[in-house]
Amino acid sequence: MSKSIKELKPSYGEAMDITGEPTSVCICGSFIWNLKVAFDEDGTIGMYFRDMECAVCGTQATAPIEE
Repeated sequence: MSKSIKELKPSYGEAMDITGEPTSVCICGSFIWNLKVAFDEDGTIGMYFRDMECAVCGTQATAPIEE
């Protein structure tokens, strides 16, 4: 059963702050993150903030960058 995006709210009960070293996987095992992005005119992501929050547990982390 799929969930609406409005139902994907972190629990925050076990949230941590792991900012600093960029990561794409949360300590809880989730690959889904909440972060702010800006879109270019063609609809692609033009920029994003590196501060992000795990959609499952609320852990704060640093987004990776392209090499």
